Amino acid sequence: MVDPKESVCQDCRSCELYCAAVHEAACGLELNRIWESRDPFRGEYFAYTCKQCIAPSCVAACPEDAMYIDEKTGARCIDEEKCNGCAACIRACPVEPPRINYNSVKKKAVKCDLCKDRPDGPVCVQMCPTMCLTLKKYK
Repeated sequence: MVDPKESVCQDCRSCELYCAAVHEAACGLELNRIWESRDPFRGEYFAYTCKQCIAPSCVAACPEDAMYIDEKTGARCIDEEKCNGCAACIRACPVEPPRINYNSVKKKAVKCDLCKDRPDGPVCVQMCPTMCLTLKKYK
């Protein structure tokens, strides 16, 4: 999972922009697979991403078997071809706010897949200017 260090985040939102650009070749709030929580009055910023649960309820909730666990990275992923856009995975996500987004143009769910097809790993980790994001593997 991508592990954020909240005290270092400077609210640049680069993680959100690069994530959407790499996965969708466009930028927009519906395309993100990582989100920031902001409290500018306290100077607190925190990045939220999929926790890549050990027993993912989102995978179990998918009626189309569109969700799967990538063998190489262990990421919980969505097969866009199989996704019917029902959003059952979003409702099943046990964390608040849910870590799965909905692309209303494609009518598909989208979520962090740890940039599984990218040789350099998660783009959010690579491009974070303050290096507040790291990749943490389960033991």
